[in-house]
Amino acid sequence: MEGTLFVNGFLSYLVVYFVFIAAIVIAFVIGFTLRKNKNAKMITADGAGNTEDTAKTDEEK
Repeated sequence: MEGTLFVNGFLSYLVVYFVFIAAIVIAFVIGFTLRKNKNAKMITADGAGNTEDTAKTDEEK
Protein backbone atom coordinates (compact mmCIF):
# COMPACT_ATOMS: atom_id res chain seq x y z
CA MET A 1 0.00 0.00 0.00
CA GLU A 2 2.74 2.45 0.91
CA GLY A 3 4.65 1.55 -2.23
CA THR A 4 1.80 2.63 -4.49
CA LEU A 5 1.51 5.95 -2.65
CA PHE A 6 5.19 6.56 -3.26
CA VAL A 7 4.87 5.67 -6.94
CA ASN A 8 1.82 7.93 -7.35
CA GLY A 9 3.58 10.83 -5.65
CA PHE A 10 6.72 10.27 -7.69
CA LEU A 11 4.77 10.17 -10.95
CA SER A 12 2.91 13.36 -10.00
CA TYR A 13 6.16 15.23 -9.43
CA LEU A 14 7.60 13.74 -12.60
CA VAL A 15 4.65 15.04 -14.63
CA VAL A 16 5.04 18.52 -13.09
CA TYR A 17 8.78 18.41 -13.88
CA PHE A 18 8.08 17.58 -17.53
CA VAL A 19 5.48 20.36 -17.74
CA PHE A 20 8.07 22.87 -16.52
CA ILE A 21 10.67 21.56 -18.97
CA ALA A 22 8.15 21.78 -21.82
CA ALA A 23 7.27 25.37 -20.84
CA ILE A 24 10.94 26.33 -20.81
CA VAL A 25 11.55 24.77 -24.22
CA ILE A 26 8.48 26.48 -25.69
CA ALA A 27 9.58 29.85 -24.26
CA PHE A 28 13.05 29.36 -25.73
CA VAL A 29 11.65 28.52 -29.17
CA ILE A 30 9.30 31.52 -29.12
CA GLY A 31 12.09 33.87 -27.99
CA PHE A 32 14.50 32.53 -30.60
CA THR A 33 11.90 32.93 -33.35
CA LEU A 34 11.04 36.49 -32.29
CA ARG A 35 14.72 37.47 -32.16
CA LYS A 36 15.37 35.87 -35.55
CA ASN A 37 12.45 37.79 -37.09
CA LYS A 38 13.58 41.06 -35.49
CA ASN A 39 17.11 40.61 -36.82
CA ALA A 40 15.78 39.81 -40.29
CA LYS A 41 13.67 42.99 -40.27
CA MET A 42 16.69 45.06 -39.23
CA ILE A 43 18.75 43.64 -42.08
CA THR A 44 16.07 44.28 -44.71
CA ALA A 45 15.28 47.77 -43.39
CA ASP A 46 18.90 48.88 -43.42
CA GLY A 47 19.92 47.06 -46.57
CA ALA A 48 23.45 46.33 -45.38
CA GLY A 49 22.65 44.66 -42.11
CA ASN A 50 23.91 47.55 -40.01
CA THR A 51 22.22 48.54 -36.80
CA GLU A 52 21.01 52.09 -36.31
CA ASP A 53 24.19 53.20 -34.53
CA THR A 54 26.55 51.85 -37.18
CA ALA A 55 24.40 53.03 -40.08
CA LYS A 56 24.82 56.69 -39.11
CA THR A 57 27.65 58.63 -40.62
CA ASP A 58 30.21 60.46 -38.49
CA GLU A 59 28.49 63.80 -39.17
CA GLU A 60 25.14 62.53 -37.88
CA LYS A 61 26.70 61.33 -34.62
